[in-house]
Amino acid sequence: MKDVLQLLIVDDDEVDRMATRRALKGHVVHEASSVESAVTVLRERPIDVVVLDYFIPPDTAPDALARLRAVAPNVPALILSGQGSEEVVAEVLRAGAADYLPKTALSEPRRLALLVERTHAASELRHEHELAQARLALALTASGADIWSVDKERTAVTGGPRFFQFFGLSDELAETPYALWRGQFALADAERLDEALAGETISFQAKLSSGRWVELRGRREARGSAFGTVSDVTENREAELRNLGLKDRLMGIASHDLKNPLSAVRMGAKLLAKSERLTDADRRVVSHISTSAERMTRLVSQLLDLTRVRLGGELPVTPSPLELDQLVDALIEEAVLASGRHFERHLEPVKVHADPDRLGQVVSNLLGNAITHGDAAKSIVVRVRAADGLARVEVENAGAPIPPELMGTLFEPFVQARTATRDGLGLGLFISREVMRAHDGTLSVTSTDDGVTRFVAELPQNKDAAQ
Repeated sequence: MKDVLQLLIVDDDEVDRMATRRALKGHVVHEASSVESAVTVLRERPIDVVVLDYFIPPDTAPDALARLRAVAPNVPALILSGQGSEEVVAEVLRAGAADYLPKTALSEPRRLALLVERTHAASELRHEHELAQARLALALTASGADIWSVDKERTAVTGGPRFFQFFGLSDELAETPYALWRGQFALADAERLDEALAGETISFQAKLSSGRWVELRGRREARGSAFGTVSDVTENREAELRNLGLKDRLMGIASHDLKNPLSAVRMGAKLLAKSERLTDADRRVVSHISTSAERMTRLVSQLLDLTRVRLGGELPVTPSPLELDQLVDALIEEAVLASGRHFERHLEPVKVHADPDRLGQVVSNLLGNAITHGDAAKSIVVRVRAADGLARVEVENAGAPIPPELMGTLFEPFVQARTATRDGLGLGLFISREVMRAHDGTLSVTSTDDGVTRFVAELPQNKDAAQ
């Protein structure tokens, strides 16, 4: 606040003007004995506060204030009056006066000075607030966003015109029931919305039932209510999806086109391995070629599977009657030969109707994970059993627990444990989960602090196959 204020006293009584001027000593004081002369002062110079007598013949304060505001709309005004009734106070406050003081207070000069200074400070704060609101409105308009707020009990939500437009809600009411707003989201997204609003900072993006995408950003206040901005990000999301689709198609085409030259390399390596003219060194080179080509073939197959999932939504499977325990037992034998690790088997006879190649892909991946990440000095435990109409494969290993920060993304593409050697694309668990989904099944993991990690693959057991 300024140390020296520009003040205007409007009073037709010269003695009262003098008393008022003495009370406001230290500030620049201008005087007017009529509304007309006060208007002239306001037109000539900026005034910080007007001190207005309630009765300036022929006007009372409300009429006089209206005439002054026509010239200086934002100037704050204090009303002085010899009449101290509640009706007079209510009248001047309704007319837009900042405050009211009886003229008897002029006998206490400091009281008037403090009220004038407080009125000016409040006016400055109000001006800064209005300026901030105007800047915010301009920024929101330029960005196409709007504001929203939710009360502590989550009973109602408020927002600007665009907010109601985004969600297809009526803006006739100042508030909209929270449940009605929440209902514009799919159930899973509505639950995520509840979780987001419970956090200190809010960053939430979801698709509405209308097909539009919205983004909420904001924060939660100490009292529990939440507020922030909302924007329509449909165009950005659609562009991201188009780019992602293009990348996936390019990856699918490249992966598919790699299969033929890889097949030629593998076939050539097999033919060379049969030659009697090779030296031992030559055979080692051919063996490396063959091993590398097999590994590249697996990577290409994983990329093709990833592309199928992203573009088609589900991996193709060809189910047939299958002895699940026998499939798992055969894959364990292969793992023993390749790794030399010891396996503890608990394999009950279980029949399923599933794709043997795809299901074998899942089991091989789980066995490989256990070999790579488990304690080499301890056995890998494998169980196969059936219960409650579900066939279940468990692969359990001892070793370092999976870090908590990795658990939430373990089944996402291109994710690998930080302790893992870089051997692959990090697609194995993602594809395994998609294979189980294609069989209407699930793939889950638990990892305890004492170092026991257990992957569980479950799928419905076909009734005919179970008999």
